[in-house]
Amino acid sequence: MNFKRFTNLTYIALLAIFLMVGGESRAGDDKECLECHGSKEKVTDAAGAMELKLSPERSDSLVIRAARPGNVHEGIACTDCHPKASEIPHPTDTLKDNPCATCHDGSVKQVNGSAHRDPKGGSFLRAPCWGCHTAHDVRKTKDPLSAVAPVNVASRCLTCHAKREYLVGVHGQAVQLAGLDVAATCVSCHGAHDILAPSEAGSRVARRNISFTCGKCHGRVAEAYRKSVHGAALTASDNPDVPTCVDCHEAHGTLDPALPKFRLASPKACGRCHADERKMVKYGLSTQVYSTYVADFHGTTAELFRAASPDQPLNQAVCYDCHGYHDVGSVRSAGDKQIQERLLVRCQACHKAATASFISAWTGHYVPSPTRYKLIYWVRVFYRLAIPGTIGFFLVYIAVDVWGRRRNRRSS
Repeated sequence: MNFKRFTNLTYIALLAIFLMVGGESRAGDDKECLECHGSKEKVTDAAGAMELKLSPERSDSLVIRAARPGNVHEGIACTDCHPKASEIPHPTDTLKDNPCATCHDGSVKQVNGSAHRDPKGGSFLRAPCWGCHTAHDVRKTKDPLSAVAPVNVASRCLTCHAKREYLVGVHGQAVQLAGLDVAATCVSCHGAHDILAPSEAGSRVARRNISFTCGKCHGRVAEAYRKSVHGAALTASDNPDVPTCVDCHEAHGTLDPALPKFRLASPKACGRCHADERKMVKYGLSTQVYSTYVADFHGTTAELFRAASPDQPLNQAVCYDCHGYHDVGSVRSAGDKQIQERLLVRCQACHKAATASFISAWTGHYVPSPTRYKLIYWVRVFYRLAIPGTIGFFLVYIAVDVWGRRRNRRSS
């Protein structure tokens, strides 16, 4: 017999005897497994003894570090999760089954009802247990070293989901930079094992449920939203046209609403719906809300700031200064008298001496027409005719005068 092959077989036989003799008496003692899997060198030596060729990546994946204090599986032997590993060489299907399902069958069933489910209903999940919790160094969520601790959750999810804007959003920065473990992570909004797609009714981030999900942290704000004209329409009839929290604040790259950049961008956010003719026609609302705003003094100034100095504070009124933040009401249900009273209070916040006659000069978000704001409309018509007419008359007059002078010159 070839000496090298004899040596390899001896190595395998001794290892098998060691496992059989010591396996039962050492529950949770994994020294025998670490004899081959304890380091990359040991993995390489063991593979060489069995005449196996492993790529560097495969060798790295087979290295198992000894359990550190705090591991929730401390005291559980390797063979408790990988019973087929007691055979040397290991059978090719050693890792075929999901070992977590043995003890955590309830969690596996929960994942199988989620977006990460096994298409066949088994234990081969789209997001395997070890993809989030790691394979061997599994720790409690509150342990800072845990792969699913608040500070580490995003990095786990980002290995599959391209939502890096979360890291620069107000929630991501609160967790990653400020160390606020109470700030929202992926799990806070989407759940852990029972994650569902936004299109599914039971999802925490389905349109109808978003305000309740955000309300876990922003309770008073969510309650005000649900009583508003937007939230009430969503709650009552699941109206797809009204905005939810993430339409105004963005789901992952949530901007701090206290920043000037958010304030300057807010009119455009409102304009996404209120300048949409298809949506506004359905409810009999003006489609010129955004265009009339940016055409007046407040809106023109806001647009200039947004384009030139987006990080500079703006002291001009934006949409929510007049309509409210989350408690936006319907102008129809309020009535003209109440609207005028509320609007005057809003205007007086900046214009201290404003009276009822002050706001009467404002045409709202409507373009003057023969039926609405008639005087302004006809004054505009006059100037549109008078100014071009006057300029045109003088241009013709000058042209005739020049032509006459040239003709007289030639004749003389």
